[in-house]
Amino acid sequence: MIYIYIIMKRNHFYMSYFGNKRTEVKYLYDLLDLSNITTIIEPFCGSCAISYYISTLHPGKFKYVFNDNDNNLKTMYDIITDKNKADEFNLIVNKIINSINNKEDYINTIKENNIYSWFIKNKYYTIRPGLFNLTTNYKNQKIDILKYPISIFFNNEKENITFIYGDGIECYIKYKDDEKNILILDPPYILNNNSNYAEPSLKIYEYLLKNSINKEKAYIYLIIESTFMMDKLFEDLKKITYDKGYFNRPGGKTRQTKHMILYNK
Repeated sequence: MIYIYIIMKRNHFYMSYFGNKRTEVKYLYDLLDLSNITTIIEPFCGSCAISYYISTLHPGKFKYVFNDNDNNLKTMYDIITDKNKADEFNLIVNKIINSINNKEDYINTIKENNIYSWFIKNKYYTIRPGLFNLTTNYKNQKIDILKYPISIFFNNEKENITFIYGDGIECYIKYKDDEKNILILDPPYILNNNSNYAEPSLKIYEYLLKNSINKEKAYIYLIIESTFMMDKLFEDLKKITYDKGYFNRPGGKTRQTKHMILYNK
């Protein structure tokens, strides 16, 4: 068993993003066979941590295709790849942040249905997004969205990046038949109850049970939480299991779980 601690010392993304793989990227990278690969696809890209890490080791070598059904991620991509939009975002979000004086201001801010409230809710939190962070000094906060490593990656002229707002299964089907592609699947994990199965991105599990990745020409890597049921459902696939620790705030306590990587070749 391998226990994984932080590999990227600094978060590359705009905020702490749920499911972010930045603490595991070095280990995941060592498992990938990139020898004959031209395109790296993440149908459930989230913070794009794995591809971002690959780009730091192989700048300009691969084409990247990112897909996610979170419209806020697509909106942020559109903002950071347009200097005028980025400047406008910085101006507005900094004005909002510096107007927060108390918990009531914070709660009213994150209730708004716009990209600024989404950013602030996820950027400033305690244990989970939406809780008022009593330790944050909101005054004199200054966000420059273009200075984050992920923004620098997206705006690097040497990198060939496509960002799609759409269904993860459709993205998977589009790119699975090319042996020069590698698909890294990191879908939302299925909870112990079925309350979130209506989420479209979770349908990938049902699809993969009916259409084994062993049949595909592309290199497929599926990262999921290791449970007895998942292990049985995908017992025909090659797999590696590893220990994972989630660091909670405050107090720095670690919640331990197990993840596994399933792959076809």
